[in-house]
Amino acid sequence: MLDGVRILAWGERSAVKLSATLLERAGARVEVTDADPIDALSHDVIVVSSDVSSATRRGMIAELKSAGKYIVCDITATGPQGARAGTQWTDAQIQAMTGLMDTTGFAHGQPVRIGVPFTEISAAMYAAAAVASALRVATLRGIRQNIDVTLFGCAASALTTFLPAAFARETVGRVGNRHPACAPWNAFRTRDGWVLICTSTEEQWRKIKHAAGVPQLDDARFATLADRVRNVGALDALIETWTSTLTTDACSRLCERIGVAAGPIVSVADLPGEPNFRMRHAHAAEQMDAHGVDGETYRDVPVFHTSKLIAGVETIQTIERATAEDDAGPLAGVKVIEIGQYTTAPLVGKHLAALGAEVVKIEPPEGEVARAWMPGQNGTSYFFALNNTDKQTISLDLKQEADRTYLRKLLATADVLVENLRPGALAKLGFDRAALGGINPKLIYCSISGFGIESAYPTRPAFDTVIQAMGGLMDLTRSEGVPVKFGASGADILGGQAALFAIVATLAGRAHNAGTFVEVSMQDVAAWCALFATGNPQPPGAAVPCSDGYVWVEGDHAVMRAKCGAMTRQRAVASLVASGLRAVPVARVHELIEDGDFLVDVLSVARDTRGAFWPVLKVPYRLSRTPARVRAVPGAPECVMLTDEVHTA
Repeated sequence: MLDGVRILAWGERSAVKLSATLLERAGARVEVTDADPIDALSHDVIVVSSDVSSATRRGMIAELKSAGKYIVCDITATGPQGARAGTQWTDAQIQAMTGLMDTTGFAHGQPVRIGVPFTEISAAMYAAAAVASALRVATLRGIRQNIDVTLFGCAASALTTFLPAAFARETVGRVGNRHPACAPWNAFRTRDGWVLICTSTEEQWRKIKHAAGVPQLDDARFATLADRVRNVGALDALIETWTSTLTTDACSRLCERIGVAAGPIVSVADLPGEPNFRMRHAHAAEQMDAHGVDGETYRDVPVFHTSKLIAGVETIQTIERATAEDDAGPLAGVKVIEIGQYTTAPLVGKHLAALGAEVVKIEPPEGEVARAWMPGQNGTSYFFALNNTDKQTISLDLKQEADRTYLRKLLATADVLVENLRPGALAKLGFDRAALGGINPKLIYCSISGFGIESAYPTRPAFDTVIQAMGGLMDLTRSEGVPVKFGASGADILGGQAALFAIVATLAGRAHNAGTFVEVSMQDVAAWCALFATGNPQPPGAAVPCSDGYVWVEGDHAVMRAKCGAMTRQRAVASLVASGLRAVPVARVHELIEDGDFLVDVLSVARDTRGAFWPVLKVPYRLSRTPARVRAVPGAPECVMLTDEVHTA
């Protein structure tokens, strides 16, 4: 992948250290230092965090950026411009000011800080992918450029579940362990603990209703998805009358048998004994059993695995032509096939498209389920639009041989296939690794799944909430002691980011490997994050109630916090800051629409095929010479038919 690339990590943010870990995992030679000055000449890439650096170091970073000899990636909280620039904002403060914190927690409780430094981790993932993109440009076109990544942009980009309501001028609230658009989807009490159960389709609802055997679930109040979401309190109570008769393990296994995503809440301390974690990471589990968790334990859990698509096939040396336009995207000329839904694979495809790749999204004949999640316009949801910009969408029924034949034609000339189907689903359709290698010996095939290809749960489906529970993330994120999921789809997003980096790093390799298989397990990624957070604890703080919401206060200052209740957020922050404390307002998501930094640096507008305007999000990384661009929203998928010749309608 990145063999021979020399990278210097020279910054104080966690994101700098984490991005260096990812780049090293991809084969780069990484040096981590906090010394001044540095020997820049011996490195290809320098990763920094100028906003938390000394004035002297900021000057040195500015010189490196202007030299044009290196790829300089600067990870900061809010970027070089804007009202918030120049302040050393923490991860928790970014969570608060973007609304990310306000989406986490229970409806009648207080906002909750996500229990891992989510914005730092997300920034590290995107920074690593942007660096790999820039390395590809440097190899093919001789261009070296600067990269800016912001924690603010990463946090805002994670709000795709909640921003649609804000776009529709609705107030966005916390939903605890529920999903704002699906039901049943929650943590339910069992005889010996809790089980997460998540459904998203009518078929899954029918299966769970039949398994529960509770007559009241046939009530008209639960007839449609919209009805179930509207009456979710009554629905959850009825589901719990069933789950409370079972053990957590029995309920999880029953749900696995009927194809419904479910699983227990696993603590970080219990990860070594979690069957899938122990199966996939035996060495890490043994080390944790013997020594516990320290600041480096997370490094024992890789967030992706790569291997040859077909064993025994040697590397194929490929010569790629440089793109004529200097400002063309880093992945110009790359062809991608995406088969997936919801968040993970669509997130990967969205970013590959923004980076210049030609992305073809395969949807089933009825379209992706998430298209129907309202609010939206013209029959398409804002959620779908946010996750699928700049793609061509095609409808294929892969149960039909004619449509599988058409997919083979697409794959024959593709560079990348990314999918988040259940493990084995694509193989059952005739597209296992050997078949894919036969169709295209240079294909990069990326499979994203909840538990991995080789898993203790080979038939268990997985959604974000279940992975958060089983990867240790909910254990670290608590509201008054009760485990709660991130409001954002954290496991989905971080899993997609890990896959994005692995794919781009493979494309950036000095010698492109033939038939590369990339595997990403979302549980692996979740555990990686949970272990990092446990071994590298964040500073204390609390969400403090005010007359019009909450403020986030760093440290433990109970006396000052007690005075905030009668103040507005603005007055409370001013008072706390004047007293020498660090405090910021906890923003609501719908308030973000009026935030100047969000409007300038994150929000954008795109057109669909009908010419209608849509709110979309820019990517949270900026490449100075070959920028990533978000331009268009796909329309309804084209229906492909095969007769004597291929044509679309």
